Amino acid sequence: MSTNESNIKTQKDSKDKIQLFNFGYQSVKQLDSIQKHAPESEKLSDFNYWMNKKIQIVKDNNTQSEIIEKFISSFTNNLPKVLFIFMPIFAFFLWLFHNKKRWYYFDHGIFTLHYFSFLLLLFLLLFLVNKGLTPFSESILISFIQIVINFIGTGWMIYYFFPAHHRFYVETRLISFIKNSLLFFINFVLIIIILSIFAIHTFINLH
Repeated sequence: MSTNESNIKTQKDSKDKIQLFNFGYQSVKQLDSIQKHAPESEKLSDFNYWMNKKIQIVKDNNTQSEIIEKFISSFTNNLPKVLFIFMPIFAFFLWLFHNKKRWYYFDHGIFTLHYFSFLLLLFLLLFLVNKGLTPFSESILISFIQIVINFIGTGWMIYYFFPAHHRFYVETRLISFIKNSLLFFINFVLIIIILSIFAIHTFINLH
């Protein structure tokens, strides 16, 4: 690669980094200087300073493409751990919505294990399919097939909860649908919160 091409690449990476990961600071040194010498009203709180410094360290040590690649890899590899942590919470809300005399928390744990095993298996299949098709992703047809497969897989993950819940708890379809809808909404909000926290944790711990 020539010096001119290298400079263009460096400028592009720098520009991309500023566009996508611009949090108001250019370097850790600038952030430290502001925190040390700026008026008290302009200084960050201890938590905000810690968070911004973590983010800035990642920015200083990686280009935009490296950040995206490392983030996706780390997030994907550790996603099953997040689901494992979420399982007891999922079972707890099932316990809240069902007859305590008829169903014990242990019973809800069995259903949760069944459903999450299905999710992990489907995640694995989608991962393998996407991994296998990645070398051909430049093809419009292959990219379209990937989108369709991922859409169907995601839809199946959501849909499967409804018939599985109905068969396990043996309730009328109306009652089962109402409970399913409420449980789905509650758990959807919770998983979004947990995944957001996990995403932030993953980002600030990139190397």
